[in-house]
Amino acid sequence: MGRPLSGDSSAASGERKGLELWSSLPKASQETTVAIASAFEDDASPNKINICTPGYRDETGKLFVPPTVRYAEKQFHSESMVSREALPIEGHAPFLDAGVKFAYGGDSHPYRHKRVAAVQAVSLTGALRLAGTFLSRFPTLPPTKTVFIPSPTTDEDVTALQDAGLEIRSFRFLDLKTGGVDWESLREDLQDAPMKSIVLLHVSGSVPSGAELTTNQWRLLASLLQEREMIPLVIMAFQGLSSGDTNRDAQALRFMVHEGLPVVLVQNFDATMGLYADSPSIVSIVTRNSEDKERVESQLRAIGRGMWTHPSPWGAHIAHQILTDGKLHPSWLKEIRLMSNRLRSARNKLYVQLVDKLKTPGDWAHIKKANGMYCTALLPSAQTEALTAKHHIHLLPDGCFNLGSLNSSKINALSRAIDSVVREGIREAEEAQAQRLAMELALAAAKEQAAREETQREEEREAAEMRAAREEDTLLMERSIANAIERQKREEEEERKREEQRKREDEQQRKQREREEIARQAEAILATI
Repeated sequence: MGRPLSGDSSAASGERKGLELWSSLPKASQETTVAIASAFEDDASPNKINICTPGYRDETGKLFVPPTVRYAEKQFHSESMVSREALPIEGHAPFLDAGVKFAYGGDSHPYRHKRVAAVQAVSLTGALRLAGTFLSRFPTLPPTKTVFIPSPTTDEDVTALQDAGLEIRSFRFLDLKTGGVDWESLREDLQDAPMKSIVLLHVSGSVPSGAELTTNQWRLLASLLQEREMIPLVIMAFQGLSSGDTNRDAQALRFMVHEGLPVVLVQNFDATMGLYADSPSIVSIVTRNSEDKERVESQLRAIGRGMWTHPSPWGAHIAHQILTDGKLHPSWLKEIRLMSNRLRSARNKLYVQLVDKLKTPGDWAHIKKANGMYCTALLPSAQTEALTAKHHIHLLPDGCFNLGSLNSSKINALSRAIDSVVREGIREAEEAQAQRLAMELALAAAKEQAAREETQREEEREAAEMRAAREEDTLLMERSIANAIERQKREEEEERKREEQRKREDEQQRKQREREEIARQAEAILATI
């Protein structure tokens, strides 16, 4: 049967009805960096600056590709050294071997005894998703489903781990007062975390804050992880860019491996080699022996089969060449050192601008102490928002930004903008404080006036009560006097009546006596006749 004609109304109606299936689908929330990029594109200001674009960039804002990598790419192009055959699921074996050696050290016991299981992944986020999926399935006794991530953590890391089937919980990492690591809170949170939890850690520069654990804190953390039987899920995407020394930057990782922790490493070469388009990445896990290595690799391959099957060969071949070539590798290490120096210079310039030139209020030491590609302005949220709204500086939440995206002009613009919002924040705080003080004074005056009025009303009530009491006393007294007078009158009247009664009785008695006397005299006279 042929395709229905466009004029077939019943077919068109049925098609529309079938397509309604997607109408109830909710839109996904926009990822933070995508939202920032969209806001930057929509910003009409000619002075707009985006300082959260990923990657190490040159002075013109273009992604920087080290000269050794450019040379290797040209060599591969000219000599057709890369096969068109698809890579196996586990990836390019020489790249995996070189990458594992680069991360763990050529003299490390796990590398020398081939105890590191490793597979190639597509991009850093893809590698994290692969590692997260592996951890959500294994170990199974008991099942480990919870991963603790540092606060703050990028959206893409959270999404990768959530979609891998892990429950996300956070631990305090960035000290919002000092810009360093909040060690006591970190230790408290992980101490309270369930046994055998997964802990996401960044080695060679944390993303997006740039805060870094000290050597002693790494040792204490390793002991805590051992005590709690936790699994370190380590991201190392900037090896060498923190200190300029690739071995030094890997010390924390190598120490945890040396202490026997079950490290799961996610490794990437985007920033250090400029291979963003291909993004060759490695997921590696240190095992107890070669048999366990084969078991782990088989499971990693099984997961990778359902995600991409064949990882990209180009970036893996280039990275392998850079990591192993006797001439290119030393030159690349020097380039890494220069890149690290430029990042350090950007931090120092920003610090000098704020502290020495602009004399911006506040403590900016955390900028110099930051490590790796990222840093935080450590501003209140209102001031961070003002950087974008008023000065068109687009940066990550929590005031974090990519040092690799800064050049001299951007450093000047950023420092002036920070100075402006900080001073404006101080003015607003002072005005708010003055308003609060004025309000408090007005409230105190109102309370005082109310107290005076209440006192006056109380005095008036007391005076009225006293007057009423006096009036009542007077009335009672008058009533008492009137009653007394009335009683006296009654008593006098009764006394008068009694006196009159006595007089009548006396008169009657007198008359009785007179009658008796007359009768006696009459009897006497009669007796004499």
